[in-house]
Amino acid sequence: MENNIRKIEGNWDLGFSLDKHTIRSVLTGYNEYGRMTFDTTRTEIGEAIYQLKYQQDWEQVQPLAAEFVSTVLPKFRNIGLLIPAPPSTRRSR
Repeated sequence: MENNIRKIEGNWDLGFSLDKHTIRSVLTGYNEYGRMTFDTTRTEIGEAIYQLKYQQDWEQVQPLAAEFVSTVLPKFRNIGLLIPAPPSTRRSR
């Protein structure tokens, strides 16, 4: 899986992101419910996260976790705790 790991700044000691999520997104119109539709181009990491989060494609968990372990984890010494960002929508799994 291709990544573009980058350091991120915030209210924490040290943080990294595997990549950007979206490269570009263009409004294509509106669906039958009046919601905007987009033609979106995502990074490989972004597409995997999208498929996991919105399409419930659980096959994405292993490659995303492997990418995290091989690229992000080595940048930290003595990790005691990982706190993922909470979901914006409650999901069953």
